[in-house]
Amino acid sequence: MNLWQALILGIVQGLTEFLPISSSGHLVIVNHLLGISDESISFEVAVHIGTLVSVLVYFRKDIIQLFVDFFRGGEMRRVGWMILLAMVPTGIIGLSLSNVINVLFESPKFAAGGLFVTAIILFIAEKIKNKNKLITDTRWKNALLIGAMQGMAIMPGISRSGSTIAAGLFSGLSRDAAARFSFLLAIPAILAAAVYELKDFSHLEHEMLLPFAVGTCASMISGYLAIGALMAVLRRGKLYGFSIYTIIVGSLVLILL
Repeated sequence: MNLWQALILGIVQGLTEFLPISSSGHLVIVNHLLGISDESISFEVAVHIGTLVSVLVYFRKDIIQLFVDFFRGGEMRRVGWMILLAMVPTGIIGLSLSNVINVLFESPKFAAGGLFVTAIILFIAEKIKNKNKLITDTRWKNALLIGAMQGMAIMPGISRSGSTIAAGLFSGLSRDAAARFSFLLAIPAILAAAVYELKDFSHLEHEMLLPFAVGTCASMISGYLAIGALMAVLRRGKLYGFSIYTIIVGSLVLILL
């Protein structure tokens, strides 16, 4: 992997991790197009760290308030418990599918199928009548549903952000609340995935350190911009564009790859 490949993959990861178009699906496709197979899992850990930093910075006020309220009994305390509860189905599903994920990540056509699933999820989510529940109104049933959708998003092509935001909307949360819960839930999910895959860094060669650093910085910057862009789109209430995009990309992959 050279510097240009690392830069491209880092930008792709940052943009697609938070935009509802599936980072895993795009990485499978881009890796295939660039002919990259070595270091792919280790590199994915590096760029995930970049996106983790971006969400920590963007939602720093929410995160600080969440921690303060969690220990002092404020209104965000419930949100903290709901995030922890949501991680239960995410972890169960993720561990159950871990043995087949590496195989699926080698298949661009499977990723294309996942993109079609994402398109359907986004289309249905856009049809839901807007409700005004706050993030602090999240209940245990909502948290379990959102966590389960996040767990399913481990499959290439299925967007984590799209699935969890859609689940939040299904649960009656407002668009802003659904997005905020989704991004806050991404923090332990990304962290857990990175820790789980850290073993792949043991064989990392020194000449790969610079490309990995470039990819990590690129994913951090593009991830921060993607979060801001998605929050702006959600305020206008238009997810159809992302749905159409995933259909187009999925169709091109099936036709050309």
